[in-house]
Amino acid sequence: MRRSIFYLLCLALTGVISSSAVAEEPRNFSQPFIQAAKTAQPGVISVKARLKRIHRQGIQQEGERFFPNDFWERFFGFGPFDSAPKREKPSFGYGSGFIVSEDGYILTNNHVLRDASSIVVQLLDGNEYQATKVGSDASTDIALLKIDAQNLPALSLADSSKVEIGELVLAIGNPFGSFQASVTAGVISAKGRSDLDLVRVEKFFQTDAAINLGNSGGPLVNLAGEVIGMNTAIATHTGGYLGIGFAIPSNLLRDVMKDLLEHGQLVRGYLGVTLQRVDADIAKALDLERPYGALVSEVVPQGPADKAGLQSGDLIIEIDGKVIDTVGSLRNIVALMKPEEELTMKVLRDGEPLELTASISQFPDDEDTGAHIEDSLGLLLEPMSPALSKRYHLDAKKGLLVVQIDPDSQAYQAGLRAGHVILAINGRAVNSIDEFSQAVKKAKKGGRILLQVKIGPNIRFIPLVIE
Repeated sequence: MRRSIFYLLCLALTGVISSSAVAEEPRNFSQPFIQAAKTAQPGVISVKARLKRIHRQGIQQEGERFFPNDFWERFFGFGPFDSAPKREKPSFGYGSGFIVSEDGYILTNNHVLRDASSIVVQLLDGNEYQATKVGSDASTDIALLKIDAQNLPALSLADSSKVEIGELVLAIGNPFGSFQASVTAGVISAKGRSDLDLVRVEKFFQTDAAINLGNSGGPLVNLAGEVIGMNTAIATHTGGYLGIGFAIPSNLLRDVMKDLLEHGQLVRGYLGVTLQRVDADIAKALDLERPYGALVSEVVPQGPADKAGLQSGDLIIEIDGKVIDTVGSLRNIVALMKPEEELTMKVLRDGEPLELTASISQFPDDEDTGAHIEDSLGLLLEPMSPALSKRYHLDAKKGLLVVQIDPDSQAYQAGLRAGHVILAINGRAVNSIDEFSQAVKKAKKGGRILLQVKIGPNIRFIPLVIE
């Protein structure tokens, strides 16, 4: 009897101890996350930008309540209510940002402020301030703001070169313009992501911490509450979070902020080439062991590359002794160089190695890249490929896939949607971002372009005005 009582008592004590240990373990595990959130949240702000463009909202007609235009567009490629009377209302952009100095300097994404006529930021404590834009850089999608305030809770920028894949991180921001200082957790999934065709300079961290619309410009922080990146973009088929987000590393943020503070703008290097990715098929055609390098498809006459002797068809495989794996890595090196700096290129021409030296010039102010034109039209485009056709179940083999579109843009109002494929502009086929850029630039400002668009099995023409 005594032995039974003793045995039951031991079981009870063991249960109590085990239960206590289980209860304590999650709390201890969560403590670094809790502390990081407490450190970083006060320095995260929400951004509300009043945009110069006007949102034209259709007045709902009888019957549209039951079968809205989106229904007709999805299944038939047109909307019967497109001719409905329009009313104008102000258009706003929402995003996030974070304080980087006690006297009111704030970092955010440049695309959050696109076409902004006024900017209001709100702190976690509820205080609102009018903000002025100190400067911005479309090449990196970074903007610097200033508000008139003191003793603000500034966040520290960590050394992003020390960040490791698998490192635990928190993303903080203002998703959907409503949920201020929301915190999500994840890991660093990859480093140095490029060739995404989002901006000219791409060396993103990839993370699975949840990032949604409105998180743009918010910080990605380590468990010390230090900023290691700025949340900028997501890869999605739905417009929402799918576990793949991209952040600008803090070292690049620091360098850009320094130039914006000193000069109000950045000077970018310019080589004067159009580059093409090397895929498996091109690698086989060039007799390469693997896909790498940057293939020169076009050389700008009298540009730095032309003067250095670079030719169309050359494959750039090294810059200053560094192997070039992707077009993005070459683009980053050139863009971050200063005018008159020299770089040495190792190229393959007809399979034979050749060394060339180019003197970098300043990126022309009037040079409209495809990315800039896409941005002005509110579009994110990607050249069609067999992989894209298979992924999105499309029968189009050529043209440019509309990956994302700004719902406030003229293109959206005209009927263009994500998933549509642009085949031609003014009767001229477009199969690359550069061809798209050149076709749009040929239309004078205030002129019209006519897009030939594949919508499901149908072809439709969509006119746009170049503003």
